[in-house]
Amino acid sequence: MSDKKYNILYVDDEPSNLKAFRATFKWDFNIFLAESGREGLEILKQNQVEVVIADQRMPEMTGFEFFKTLIKDFPDPTRIILTGYSDMGVLIKAINECGIYQYLTKPWNENELKHVLDRACENYQLRTDNKKLIRDLKIANDKLTEENFYLREEIKLDHDFNHIVTQSPKFREVLQNVEKVANTKTSVLITGESGTGKELLARALHNISNRSEYPLIKVNCAALPRELIESELFGHEKGAFTGAIATRKGKFELADKGTIFLDEIGEMPIDLQTKLLRVLQESEIQRLGSEKTYQIDVRVIAATNRQLDQAINKGEFRDDLYYRLNVFPIHIPPLRERAEDIPVLVNFFLQKYEPIVGKSIHKIPKKVLKNLTSYHWPGNVRELENIIERSMILSPGNTLKFMDLESKKPAAKTTENFLTMEEAEKQHILKALELSRWKVSGKNGAAELLNMNAKTLFFRMNKLGIKK
Repeated sequence: MSDKKYNILYVDDEPSNLKAFRATFKWDFNIFLAESGREGLEILKQNQVEVVIADQRMPEMTGFEFFKTLIKDFPDPTRIILTGYSDMGVLIKAINECGIYQYLTKPWNENELKHVLDRACENYQLRTDNKKLIRDLKIANDKLTEENFYLREEIKLDHDFNHIVTQSPKFREVLQNVEKVANTKTSVLITGESGTGKELLARALHNISNRSEYPLIKVNCAALPRELIESELFGHEKGAFTGAIATRKGKFELADKGTIFLDEIGEMPIDLQTKLLRVLQESEIQRLGSEKTYQIDVRVIAATNRQLDQAINKGEFRDDLYYRLNVFPIHIPPLRERAEDIPVLVNFFLQKYEPIVGKSIHKIPKKVLKNLTSYHWPGNVRELENIIERSMILSPGNTLKFMDLESKKPAAKTTENFLTMEEAEKQHILKALELSRWKVSGKNGAAELLNMNAKTLFFRMNKLGIKK
């Protein structure tokens, strides 16, 4: 037995028995006394009790009836019943239905009862410790399962230079720079328009680096809710905030010895940029709700389609964080500036979607190829991939169907009534919201019409000040 004094409730309708019990065991245990089952239940409502001992023969509520009620509302205490030899039928029923740990015949013997009470307390402690262990193991297992699932999802996307096809001198120069910086710990900032392949390039950089055996963790800074970004990046301790039922590692800890890819870094809230800067400078993180710091060895790759120098001028991005990230800048040219890549990309996507579409395309008419290479591709490689997949579905036989892209060319630029990018985006989102009757997520929602994640759409609406 430990030095801890356990709480014991003794229920008996005879005051002399209660008095004798207290006098005998008050030095060994914290004693609660009750002259009836109902009084005992009231004590249990207000106090934590480890062991309950009750006499079987009591008026109003017998020991068996008391334990039947107790086990429903207070299942944890170890239960002992005092009984006479004539009550054996009731005793067997109590053992089967009420989980009685031990029974003693009256009158009780001091030494025997002391031994039983000690064992009952040990039984309670053992069951409590086992429950805690099972609960902790479940939390740890759930946490490990979550982390392993995330890592499997990230690691299985095995992109390398074999998945980057190019004949463009401009893009070959980009790949040469990737090879030069790959085996360093230098921070890399990848810039380029949407759809140019910034994430693909980040994965290639990681895959040819000396960190390739460790995880590449991706974080989309625009898709995370503002209130969860810090927890997602740096982790949190149990109880750090409402809903934090267990300690959880953040993305930086998961990426230890590997690489973290901060996509759409330009959308990170300004107040969190300070904490990110400290992580980059000190190579250590601090979980939410903890005063302890953890050293990490993480290579940072960031990407954005925004002009961060303009964001700095507007006060939306910290200049010191920009200089810390922009140690080795890599700019991906848009597809319209490397039209020589379009034919090889078309062939690449035809092969990629052949098993998905269930159709093989062998012929590409010159008119189709000319139309594809002359188009300005505002959505870049992602738009080309989508069009090729759609064309394969619509094409009869093994010949790629001609697609009229001329209608998609933008009107000639004029300064009159010319919209900024944010104004144009706001109008486009408003149009989608009107078509969906202001339904944002779900089937036929604005997010589905815009082919974007609902969380991202909520973020853009908030940033652009769009309200119903």
